[in-house]
Amino acid sequence: MRRDRGRLLRFVHAKLSGASDLDAEDVVADTVLRLIERADLLTEVENVTAYLFRALANGVIDRIRRRRELTPLPEEVEDPALGPEQTLEQTQLRRRLRAALDRLPPAQRAVWIAVEIEGVPFRELAAQWNEPIGTLLSRKNRATKSLRQWLAEDAT
Repeated sequence: MRRDRGRLLRFVHAKLSGASDLDAEDVVADTVLRLIERADLLTEVENVTAYLFRALANGVIDRIRRRRELTPLPEEVEDPALGPEQTLEQTQLRRRLRAALDRLPPAQRAVWIAVEIEGVPFRELAAQWNEPIGTLLSRKNRATKSLRQWLAEDAT
């Protein structure tokens, strides 16, 4: 570990854009700890180095997903041109949307928020999360269908 520490940290930094040194250290430490806890399984692994780097990549994905899950929705600024009734309708719709988003599975919620609210393009998201674009499109599509259904049910 001492010998390869720098290499492992560089790998995590390359995958986690904008990560601090502490974030990279956390991912490496968490991954190594998980591998040590499951050391009995490592005897069956032919290439431990490749296995370690794959585990690190998965740790990076987990970190990105957790970060996305914890990202709060931005508060909307009220439009002064709207009347009180329209402002109330928008406020209620935002509340209903937040409640519906909370019902989604974390992976679907994270994709939907990243694309629809944060405006992250699918290609960029696929690269950041190391996920196929098709998987992300599918998750967002399922999320959108669920949100539409729940919001329609809530409106009646």
